[in-house]
Amino acid sequence: MFATFAFLLWAHPSLVGLPCAALLMIAPTGASVDPAPMRVRPPPLLAIAIAALSLALLWLTAISGGRLAALLSAYIVLVTAAFVSLVLLRTDTVFKQAFRSTLLGGLATALLIQLVWGIDGWGEIGWEVTREVSYTMRWIVKASPAEWVEATFALYEPTVRFMSLSWPGMLALQTLAGLALAWQLHLRLTSLPLGAPLARFRDFAIGDAWVWGIVAWIAVLILPVSSALQVAGANLGLVAGALYVLRGAAIVVTFAEVFGISSALLVVIAAAAATLAVPLLFVLPGLCTLGITDTWYQYRQRLAAARDRLRTDRSNPK
Repeated sequence: MFATFAFLLWAHPSLVGLPCAALLMIAPTGASVDPAPMRVRPPPLLAIAIAALSLALLWLTAISGGRLAALLSAYIVLVTAAFVSLVLLRTDTVFKQAFRSTLLGGLATALLIQLVWGIDGWGEIGWEVTREVSYTMRWIVKASPAEWVEATFALYEPTVRFMSLSWPGMLALQTLAGLALAWQLHLRLTSLPLGAPLARFRDFAIGDAWVWGIVAWIAVLILPVSSALQVAGANLGLVAGALYVLRGAAIVVTFAEVFGISSALLVVIAAAAATLAVPLLFVLPGLCTLGITDTWYQYRQRLAAARDRLRTDRSNPK
């Protein structure tokens, strides 16, 4: 669960609060002795309070900003509706439900933009994203210590360019993390949850088809394609790459446990690497590569099989 917090640092609080409140409201009171559907519990005060606070934050966001703020507020409502609907309609893993909800919410929001603002709406939203990122980076440069100002200013232009291009992918990652956290919170706050909790982080895995996201991203980098395809491929590569980084980190955690390395030590090492800006050069690409190659080599399955063979040999000595 702790891996979700990395993507929630800049996320809207309602991206967690609204889905959590909705899940609490539809949580069942208990199973019936006959095949009739389970009764739905009346909305508790806690769920109503969370929903009211989340909606108030969305309303304040929508009226205080421009089209980007309105887009974000509408997107969160649509994603929440999609997530709750999928949870009620079918049983599946939380990650798959969150991914489907993100996709449905994104498509519905894109259609809404086209209907309300037309084709020009995309350009204005892109300009607002660039402006917001630019303001944020200026504040970071001004707030940086004197000895870091030059290095921080050197990152100004590439950071603004990257964030202006990749904001849909970042929003998708924040949505996946927000829905996962909302699911875990609803498990803690209700006596009869709607399903099973998230798997342990060291068991994190994604479907093999995600490797085509990396392939598509590489293709748009080397092939002469339209700007729209470049943006789509870059964002798909960002999402797939981030998920493969998490998969690689899960493999590292699994092997660390086998060799007796504590999770606290891994956190200290990760914090030190982040402080030295090592992840951008070595750690993140290494974890991503490890996660991608796990598609074929299945490191954790091989480790488990080797441990089973060793245990069998010890229990049946010749």
